[in-house]
Amino acid sequence: MSSTAAFYLLSTLGGYLVTSFLLLKYPTLLHPRKKQRFLSKHISHRGGAGENLENTMAAFQHAVTIGTDMLELDCHITKDEQVVVSHDENLKRSTGVNVNISDLKYCELPPYLGKLDVTFQRGYT
Repeated sequence: MSSTAAFYLLSTLGGYLVTSFLLLKYPTLLHPRKKQRFLSKHISHRGGAGENLENTMAAFQHAVTIGTDMLELDCHITKDEQVVVSHDENLKRSTGVNVNISDLKYCELPPYLGKLDVTFQRGYT
């Protein structure tokens, strides 16, 4: 390898390393930081499942009343294409009936139990 080729190789590699270091250390050097449109500090999981019957209007209204920034909920679709708010696809935990929401028409859905166990431990959802 000639000394000219070595010079170009080392200068290119050196320039790459210096540029990479500068951009990692100062990420806003080329582009300014974007302003966040929404910053959430408090999220009510399932509407605050530990405080009210999860995924109910009462739970969501309570969460909003205490100042939550965001409500988290899960939706599923019934056999007749109606949207149902439920954490689980299977209704065993919330109704006692071992059936999937997608296997029933909306009018066939069983009622929620009056009290649900809420676990936030590994292995439980």
